[in-house]
Amino acid sequence: MSNKRYDDLIKKKVAQLYLQGKTVSDLAVEFDVSPTSIYTWVKSYKDQNDFSEKDYKKILKENTRLKQEVEILKKAMTIMNSKEV
Repeated sequence: MSNKRYDDLIKKKVAQLYLQGKTVSDLAVEFDVSPTSIYTWVKSYKDQNDFSEKDYKKILKENTRLKQEVEILKKAMTIMNSKEV
């Protein structure tokens, strides 16, 4: 393998393909990259996209709260519309 430099776009693409299930050996051949480089890229780009358990729970809680607000507003609209008639 040669000493090539790859831009961030290629590195992210290779990391995404690996995380989607492609094997390191297939990616190494396809992009002419060493397997070690692929593992390094995956490690660095995987950390950027991970949510912590705390963040995930916070998002779920917020989503539940927003759904409840929407239901309350729907009920209020129904009540307001029935009084107008």
